[in-house]
Amino acid sequence: MSFGPMHEYNVQNIPETESGAEHRNDVDVLIIGAGPTGLTAACEAIRHGLSVRIVDRKPCRSTFSKALVVHARTLEVFETMGVAEEILADGTRFTALNVNTRRRSPVRVDLLGLPWGDTAYPFWLSIPQYATERVLESQLNQEGGRVEWGVALEEISDNGDHVAATLEPGNGRREVVRARWLIGCDGGRSRVRDAVGLRLDRSDAGATFVLADIKTTSPLIEDEGHVFLAPEGLLLIVPMPEPRRWRIIAHVPQARKEASLLIDEAFLDDLIRRRSGIEFGSHDIAWTSQFQLSHGLADHYRRGRVFLAGDAAHIHSPVGGQGLNTGVQDAHNLLWKLAVARRAGTTAANDLLDSYEAERRPVAHAMVRGTARATSALTTRKGVPRALLGLLAPTALAQRSVQSRFGRGVGMLDIAYCTDSSTVGGTLAVGRRMPNPRLGSGVRLHHRLAPLGFSWVARGRPGETHPDSGDPRWAGIPVVFLPDEELEDLPGLTEAAPVVLVRPDRYIAATGRSPASVLSAVETPILLYATLHG
Repeated sequence: MSFGPMHEYNVQNIPETESGAEHRNDVDVLIIGAGPTGLTAACEAIRHGLSVRIVDRKPCRSTFSKALVVHARTLEVFETMGVAEEILADGTRFTALNVNTRRRSPVRVDLLGLPWGDTAYPFWLSIPQYATERVLESQLNQEGGRVEWGVALEEISDNGDHVAATLEPGNGRREVVRARWLIGCDGGRSRVRDAVGLRLDRSDAGATFVLADIKTTSPLIEDEGHVFLAPEGLLLIVPMPEPRRWRIIAHVPQARKEASLLIDEAFLDDLIRRRSGIEFGSHDIAWTSQFQLSHGLADHYRRGRVFLAGDAAHIHSPVGGQGLNTGVQDAHNLLWKLAVARRAGTTAANDLLDSYEAERRPVAHAMVRGTARATSALTTRKGVPRALLGLLAPTALAQRSVQSRFGRGVGMLDIAYCTDSSTVGGTLAVGRRMPNPRLGSGVRLHHRLAPLGFSWVARGRPGETHPDSGDPRWAGIPVVFLPDEELEDLPGLTEAAPVVLVRPDRYIAATGRSPASVLSAVETPILLYATLHG
């Protein structure tokens, strides 16, 4: 039958075991949409041992820059995927953000000097979306996968133990693909979301923006960004990796929703001059866009065997550069769970797969709400609030405590998942990202964790020996032993439990005084067994 409204689709219809359904499926995972989220999902599927197909209705990869910033936590994800070095090579690091108003002296936020803490990537990376996609698609090809361009999704049907998706490759012939799971990574106007009866309510932010990627004759420092809180409207000038090329982001209050502006060199030079006083000398325009800003969050991320990720699940303001990063992290969270569920029974699989929405939707909700509030404040046209913004923003941004949020906060390093059985708090707490300090040997902790599956991190007092990882108490899970002195720079270490179980996505699954106490705290131990011995 076709997917209908939510109450007509039983999310518990996964068969008691997955193995008996294998002959009925063409592929484990079918991914609709080959942007950064979809490509991450496809690469992760293969890395975790799943078969995958990824299709996109576009004829080829876009050459437009679109999303521009990759943050620290996403670079950690790319590191586990083996593509971080290629991403870094195609990007440029922000060194500073300069905030300007006409009432106060500019405030310079030294991005590289912020208290980033335990990450190998203490910076914002400017890289056009097409470059990120190119790296991910190249990785997918090396792993034996490929994007099927020019293939559109027509229908999705529920056949009990699999999803049947009708694809149209553009030659007039339709193909029905049977997949164990389907992931909709097909953007804000997702066909997958509509087909399964999920809803994303858009809220009009009442603000029109223009974007442009242009070169300049102005001698701006090329690795520093600029924000202008001008009476005429917000203006951001953001460095791009190509020498002397910049991304212009501008709120245009005078533009009506239905109006289409001519975004040419003269328009941009005039806009930049009025708001910043800079004689920009615009030339060589590579891309422009005009859009009416809106926000939204899908009511659910899962309908049985169908999942949403990236912009199909959440749309929002570009302020802070969170969108691409959130989508990549969605895929990273979901795919290891699908790999475990592939070998688990019904109850265990459903519990684990439900945790995808439980963990990732609150992250997107906070992100959508936060960027909406920030954008509203930055684009307000009301006299008193706008005057206060010009007066107070420089004072607030000059505070070290405020500037520090541009590091770990914007870099998404402190995102944590709360569960019913735990509260998030402390350095080594359930639901938090496992810290990644540099150890005495010079390597970072994440490099010592298992590339796939779970890992133990066992801390010991000086003089204690490395535990025998072959001991049955460790359940066959690789053990990283760390004397306390190697982690002395981490706050709260002495109060933390000495045994930590780390998930494949580098988040903490459970903690305790011993392996037995940790395993007893894990709600579905069968999932660990499936990951390790499947």
